[in-house]
Amino acid sequence: MSFESKSEDNLHSFSPMSSQEKTDIRRAQGQISCAECRRLKLKCDKKIPCSSCVRRGFSSLCPTKSLITAPAKRIDTAALQKKVQAMNQHIRHLEKALSTLHATTSTEPHPLVAAALGHESRQISFPGDTKTAEMVDSLGTLSLGKLGDARYLGRSAGSESLLEGSPEVLDTTEEDVFIPPDEIAQLVNSFPFALESTWDVESSIKLILTYLPEKDRAWTLAEGFLTHNFWYITIVTREELFDELLTPVYQSLSALDTCIAGWAHAFPLSPTRLAVLFICLAHGSLADLNTPLYSAESALFFNVSRASLSLHPVLVSPDLASVQALTLIGSYHGTGGPDYSIEAGWIYLTIAAKLTHSVNRESPRWGLDDKTVQRRRAIFWELYTFDGLISLDLGRPPSLFTAHCDTPLPLDPDDGVDDQGNLDPGFHRWRMNFSKDVITAVSRFTLSPCLPDYQAILDLDRLVREHPLPQKYDPLRTLSDALEHDFTSVTDKQQEDVGYEAILRALKGHHLTQFRAVVVMHVHRAFFAQALLQSPSDPLNSVYAPSFLAAYRISSTMVHLNVRNFYKYSEVLSRYWEIWTGLLSAGITLGLIVARSPTCPIAANAYTELGLAVELFKMGAPSSDKAKRGLVRRIYSEFRK
Repeated sequence: MSFESKSEDNLHSFSPMSSQEKTDIRRAQGQISCAECRRLKLKCDKKIPCSSCVRRGFSSLCPTKSLITAPAKRIDTAALQKKVQAMNQHIRHLEKALSTLHATTSTEPHPLVAAALGHESRQISFPGDTKTAEMVDSLGTLSLGKLGDARYLGRSAGSESLLEGSPEVLDTTEEDVFIPPDEIAQLVNSFPFALESTWDVESSIKLILTYLPEKDRAWTLAEGFLTHNFWYITIVTREELFDELLTPVYQSLSALDTCIAGWAHAFPLSPTRLAVLFICLAHGSLADLNTPLYSAESALFFNVSRASLSLHPVLVSPDLASVQALTLIGSYHGTGGPDYSIEAGWIYLTIAAKLTHSVNRESPRWGLDDKTVQRRRAIFWELYTFDGLISLDLGRPPSLFTAHCDTPLPLDPDDGVDDQGNLDPGFHRWRMNFSKDVITAVSRFTLSPCLPDYQAILDLDRLVREHPLPQKYDPLRTLSDALEHDFTSVTDKQQEDVGYEAILRALKGHHLTQFRAVVVMHVHRAFFAQALLQSPSDPLNSVYAPSFLAAYRISSTMVHLNVRNFYKYSEVLSRYWEIWTGLLSAGITLGLIVARSPTCPIAANAYTELGLAVELFKMGAPSSDKAKRGLVRRIYSEFRK
């Protein structure tokens, strides 16, 4: 009995095996798949360890164990981003405090701050930024002349610099060169460093007045200046040119003929205002369709203007008229022909920009009348526009910045309302606003000694697009039958007025479109070149493809716009210097696409548009030295190979 009781007790002391234990026994005997293969639903060869576990490095698990993975924990990305932003802001505050404290004892940045800035710049860089920096720096040029003269062009320098004079391109003769009279040349050579007592001002003014044209001719030239050089009229308005300059001067000529005593004291114009009058006549002669493109008359008035300016100590006692004259003289250097250069124009505009700081500020306490206030504002902002654009063209820092001035924009009677009832800025207001908001920002990035981050370039491109052209001056939105008229085909007076207004509107639209397009080219030029270098077979695969596409599209637009308008208004536009500089930039861009990336999907279109640009240069070459230089030196010889 005792034995049976012990046996029953012993039998009941062992618990029965679980189903998992039975399964493990069968796996250990190779009867079923191992646990890991079962979990992953893989075919198991039932060896110990099986080949699948051996191959994946899980031999120690086979056959009864498996890799148990816990369910993934969901990450709150929004909370993490907020935390990172808060930490970054906290770090910036600490770095700023550390820099401020360290600056009291040393001029060098604190090592920890410098290291952090270096790490940050490496983190945000685009692929290939090192090569990009080298490439962008290589776009800057320093040329040395035989006499030791140096000329620097920054990396944003446009193609205008390629259109400078070259003896092997132009077939100039001695008859083509204008030589001013000796007495005028002496006055010109003394500018701007002559002292107030260097010359006999009274006799010099009498001499200068002998070079005035006949009255009818003077009125014709003044009208031509205001009509065809419409982008200059805010420098000198119609009222000022006719009522304050021309009329008083010609009225005083009778007194000069009779040699009235004290004539010099009664003469209505100062030497600087006389300089403004003559430079307006010089521009009017350039724009006169009845005279040769680069006439001796225009060159004479240009030199007489500079001679008049030398009679006043401009650097010591500047006035508003001297700023006007210097600005128009600088503009003449971009238009006057083979004897003039954009380099000299930049110098004159720089001097004018420096002088305007001392004569063109504004304060309500001064009590100036509204007409004077508006004139001063217009002169300042026109100079600001010229200075910013020519600085970009040459790759040099501008002389005027909005941060240093408080001059409001002038009123523009051309302001209107668009189809949606919003303000549609006038011609001059749009130019000045675009210069203030866009060109200033473009200069800050593209003229900086450091390579801008590519995101900054894309931001600049977006900034340009946020400044669309005024509706009435957008050639893509305003096409009218009146644009088909030319200057000679209309006989009826009413039709003539309509035709003239339509032509003037078309020319203004052409100017604004070209003005905006050139800035886009400045923004994207360096990274367009980098896209070609990075992926020559197809630049659209480059990380800089946005710049490549933007440069191509704006070049295509410039070519088609110039071709269309040149056939309509060739007489006017052949005297318009910006058509050749903008067209050359577009032609070089298209030529590079064809030459460097012939397999690119848009290469065929680029080749066709390049041909249009070449043909337009051929049409302009007989009359324009800039067109001839662009054709011979760059477009025709470089990309026809």
